[in-house]
Amino acid sequence: MDSRKWLAVFAALALTASAHARPGNDIADSPKQQSNEVISSKDVHVKPDESQDIKSTLATANTETTVVAATTSTEKVEETKNAEVTKPVNEQFPHAVLFGGTCGGSIISAKWILTAAHCTIFSSGRYVLAGTNKSDDDTGFERRVKRIILHPKFSVGPYWLDADHFDIKQVAADWDFLLAELEEPLPLDGKKIAAVDINDQSEVPEGLAVGYAGYGAEHHGDYMRHDMHGMDLEVQADSACQEALVQYEPKTMLCTKGRAPRYDSACNGDSGSGLVANGKLYGVASWVQDDAHRCFNGALVVFSRVSAVRDWIRQVTKI
Repeated sequence: MDSRKWLAVFAALALTASAHARPGNDIADSPKQQSNEVISSKDVHVKPDESQDIKSTLATANTETTVVAATTSTEKVEETKNAEVTKPVNEQFPHAVLFGGTCGGSIISAKWILTAAHCTIFSSGRYVLAGTNKSDDDTGFERRVKRIILHPKFSVGPYWLDADHFDIKQVAADWDFLLAELEEPLPLDGKKIAAVDINDQSEVPEGLAVGYAGYGAEHHGDYMRHDMHGMDLEVQADSACQEALVQYEPKTMLCTKGRAPRYDSACNGDSGSGLVANGKLYGVASWVQDDAHRCFNGALVVFSRVSAVRDWIRQVTKI
């Protein structure tokens, strides 16, 4: 199922939850008010058997009130989660940009973008587009790039060779980072355009739910999409990538895989997109399992580990 269908499902769930429990003041408060009135009525005289009935009624009312309040609270949390999911993709990932028309990227300040160094193979990286879900309708904000700086240790595999002839499964890159300084600052508004915080912790917990947004192709060799898409992944143990991918280096790379039920992946054009969780940037999309031949759901997706170059980013950008 594609992202738009999932958004429709989540929107339907949000409406259902809303129909079952609007703000629960009337439901939750009424029994409490009745209970307080009975308890505080010292002048009311009842027979012994009536007193027992009242106590039983009060206990039942209090239990029901607790259950209703807890249910309402849970449904409100679900409504909040569903509302977050149904946001436009660029509002879920306000740091995400289109870089040079061929890659993704992340806003780390009003004037600096972090993306993948190998994106320069396919584009001169002359501009970025931010603050929009579409690359073809003249919305969003375009900014020219003033200069680009590649990480000094950047290297890439033999992308120029015939993958079939030389039995190349994936073309990996290492230290795959590029910083782009913009000629003019982006108008950060915290909603559609925002800078993302940079993670500086080397340890990233296995199982962490992460995601990225980009314009990459749906199938291998296709053109990039005009609509921004969001992808849901999960951090894997380094061993998962080391066993399957000979080029994987834990020091500079981060191993991920799509989460159920979609088992999202990445494809050509998603390179450079920022991997985020809880408002922090953990990685830069670099290469994918078997990417010399195909794009497929459930593939291992390798991101360049941002914490490995935190000092370099600080040195270049002063951020």
